[in-house]
Amino acid sequence: MEFWDNNGFGFSNMNAKEQLLVWLDDSIFLQPKEVILKAMNIACANNKRRLSYVVGILKNWENESLLTVEEIDSYHENQKPVPKPRQSTESFPVGRAIPGGFKLDLTAGEEG
Repeated sequence: MEFWDNNGFGFSNMNAKEQLLVWLDDSIFLQPKEVILKAMNIACANNKRRLSYVVGILKNWENESLLTVEEIDSYHENQKPVPKPRQSTESFPVGRAIPGGFKLDLTAGEEG
């Protein structure tokens, strides 16, 4: 609760604090206090100081059966970043290719 109050989650938001305490008491985490603090730190780092964001993180970890901070850290270290699509440096001409011997004569076909 001290971390919650000191990090901008909403000092007077008692409902959110009570929901967080439920996670502390009723979660499957082996280290509930440490795991909840880690989720709150991630929320702060992403500037998302809302209960829904913290709970989303906790639910994801539960779904992945990550029960300790060590398991969470190990899981995230082993996640490979999604490769970004490469930008092609090759340019392709638009339209049809012009034959090599072509000469442009802007007056061709005009009568005098």
